[in-house]
Amino acid sequence: MLAVCMASPAQKSKGKSAQGKQRTTSVKKSSGKQAATQKSSGKKPTQREQMQADQKRLKQDIEKKKRRKQELDQKVRKQMQDVLVLGGEIDDKKRLIDTIKTDIASLDSTLVILNNEMAQLKKELAERQQRYANSVRYIHRNRKSQNRMMFIFSAKNVNQMYRRTRFMNEYATYQKAQGMAVKQKQAQVEQKQEEINSRKDEKHTLLAKGQREQENLEKQQAQQQQMVVQLQKEQRTVQELIKKEQQQEAELNAKIEKLIAEEIAREKARIEAEKKRKAEELARKERERKEREQRLAEAKAREEKAKADAKAAKTSKEKKAAKQRAKDAENARKTAERDVAESKREISTFVDADPDRKLTGSFASNKGKLPMPITGAYQVVRGFGSNVVDGLSSVHLSSKGLHLKGQPGAMARCVFDGVVSKIYSSGNSYIVMVRHGRYISVYCDLASVSVAAGQKVSTNQTLGRLGPSNTMQFQLRNWTDLLNPRPWLRR
Repeated sequence: MLAVCMASPAQKSKGKSAQGKQRTTSVKKSSGKQAATQKSSGKKPTQREQMQADQKRLKQDIEKKKRRKQELDQKVRKQMQDVLVLGGEIDDKKRLIDTIKTDIASLDSTLVILNNEMAQLKKELAERQQRYANSVRYIHRNRKSQNRMMFIFSAKNVNQMYRRTRFMNEYATYQKAQGMAVKQKQAQVEQKQEEINSRKDEKHTLLAKGQREQENLEKQQAQQQQMVVQLQKEQRTVQELIKKEQQQEAELNAKIEKLIAEEIAREKARIEAEKKRKAEELARKERERKEREQRLAEAKAREEKAKADAKAAKTSKEKKAAKQRAKDAENARKTAERDVAESKREISTFVDADPDRKLTGSFASNKGKLPMPITGAYQVVRGFGSNVVDGLSSVHLSSKGLHLKGQPGAMARCVFDGVVSKIYSSGNSYIVMVRHGRYISVYCDLASVSVAAGQKVSTNQTLGRLGPSNTMQFQLRNWTDLLNPRPWLRR
């Protein structure tokens, strides 16, 4: 009985646990069946869920298109820049080849002249050699001393003897001179031959250089043509970029024009004020000069009167006093003359003292000698004026300056002594204007500036750092007239 009573609760608990497991299994089976039934039934998501999913997909597509558009723009922009750089290099190569051809043509003309001169020198040398040979043969025939003595002593009188002696001496001098003339002419012929050979070597060097430059030009033209073909496939993108570039260029030039107009207006006001001040100062100096000239005239009159009194004095005491007065008057007259001369010199110096005019003249005299406005190696991305690429009519960019691309870390530097007249901040870039008298140099697209407005700057002084693209624009103006910077810069 005891064993039966202890076994029955255990069996009940086992029964309960087994029933719990069966229930859990059945629940899982039923839920799985329901899910399978729902899946097999193909129940659609709600309209809101569908709209959210479509909106998400649309955003992703837009982002992908934006990224592709940006990548395409960057690629096309770089290709356009490379095409323009190659275009500038091709133009430089063409100019260099034209210069080489001109030099070769000049050398050909020089060689023709030198060859004519050589022929004339050889003709003269042959004549001198013939004359010298004749004189040598004559001397050889009459080489015995007794013949010479006999020729002299066989004279009829002393006068004839003297003339024969003089003839022999002059003939000896003539023979010596003929020998020297032959040597000199031979030296001239050799020198002319060396000059001709040197010119020929120079011509061969130029021909080889021209051939190399022509080969490089053909390679660059082929490379540019390949880029043009690639750009022709993206005409729409190219046109959009050019439109954007032209708009940015127009905005930048409008800012520069405004800054220059303000600078000119301010400078004109300063010039007018300076003219007025100088006129007043000059009038004052003129008054002083006239006063000094009047004092000089009075001093001269006193001196003449004192000299006249000294002559008219009778007693020694009167003469002594009159002479002293005359001496004092003479000293006063000399002092007045020095004052008048000093006044005239001050007026002349004051009229000529115009720093702007001196700076303008100095800048103009350095045309073709100015340094490049960028440090280190550089490339001309876009030249002054209209930039057109053969085979790509859509690439037509105008520029009012030089667009330069430097190496990483490149700096903008001043091309001549002057004064920083204006610094303008436009977004993330700066424009620096430096005035050199009437001439104004403009440095655009600087990421940072190392000078201040009103600061005096010197040639090659750093003005600022270029941005991440390492590009800058350089403009040059003579007051309001726009100038092509190329002829002004040293190559």
